[in-house]
Amino acid sequence: MPRCILFCVALFAAPVFAQPLLPPTGKHADTPEAAEKSPEQIMLQFRRDQINLLALQGKPASLTSAALLAQSDTKDPKRAEALKTPALIAHAQRSGPDDVLVWWVTAELECKESPKDCPRTETLQKLETLDAQNAAVWSLALLRAQNTGDATTTRAALTSAAQSQRYDDYFGRSMAMLDDAEHVMPIGDEIIRASGQINASVEGFQLVNAAGVAVRAVPPIAQAVGDACRDAAASDLAADCVALAKKMSISGSMGAKGSGLKLLVALSPSGPEQNAARDQERALMWQTLRIGELAETLADDQHVTRIYTQALHENGSEIDAVFAVLRAQGASLEPTADWRPPQTDAPRP
Repeated sequence: MPRCILFCVALFAAPVFAQPLLPPTGKHADTPEAAEKSPEQIMLQFRRDQINLLALQGKPASLTSAALLAQSDTKDPKRAEALKTPALIAHAQRSGPDDVLVWWVTAELECKESPKDCPRTETLQKLETLDAQNAAVWSLALLRAQNTGDATTTRAALTSAAQSQRYDDYFGRSMAMLDDAEHVMPIGDEIIRASGQINASVEGFQLVNAAGVAVRAVPPIAQAVGDACRDAAASDLAADCVALAKKMSISGSMGAKGSGLKLLVALSPSGPEQNAARDQERALMWQTLRIGELAETLADDQHVTRIYTQALHENGSEIDAVFAVLRAQGASLEPTADWRPPQTDAPRP
């Protein structure tokens, strides 16, 4: 199950600043036209001004957003070290030492930097202290144990995840935080044109950019759970895997919900429980396609964008935001009786 709103919106718009920034080349490079700022240069300057302002605010959320936005500056020798990701996230940790979202994003950044050894032990310990009843935190521990080849810790992390109260991968909250960060600067027509989102409203431009950053930060914890539980049906892992899958299937994240339902279908014996999971998975596929059909409207119509962002900010739930838009547009949340999901060979998220 794809990350619905992010792939529908972020990939639809393809923000310019997510692309490689190249110097002007070719036979016209010395002409006055070439001396003007390119769209890439305009967006680079916009992003850096945005990071600078967020850093000056000094709040945990603004610093954490700046750290996410600054990832492409890591190897830029002209960029001040204090405005690069490591310094910004360290500042966020000092500013909000017990802010769980700060530490969750810290783990995400560490997994981008060192995918085979993440998150760092101290980051994981901090998250376990702050959010011990969150199965997604223990899924991070599971991911680290898998990457380091620690079978004992992998098994223990799976049990801890299964015994936790809920599954929250902070995906909706991260996007809401980034959407707030997008409002730190005014958005003029020049920025909209340079971004390539010609028809986007200001609110749509901001949401698309927030979505683009958020989707690239997601750690592969759902995949780690799937790998741990792949052959669990006939093993002593089954009960823990089913318990964890149930928590994922009722989370506020489209991606986690899809992964949880997929796992429930695979692990449940034939009968009412498996049928119920299959029906929910089918409904989620339907909802994914319906919001995909509204992607352009969501980016271009500020009224629709506001419906999404208001729901997102109210409780940090991606699913609630998607449902709010579908309801407002008169789209059914449930598939028709004769509808069948399209066949796809897309990789698991």
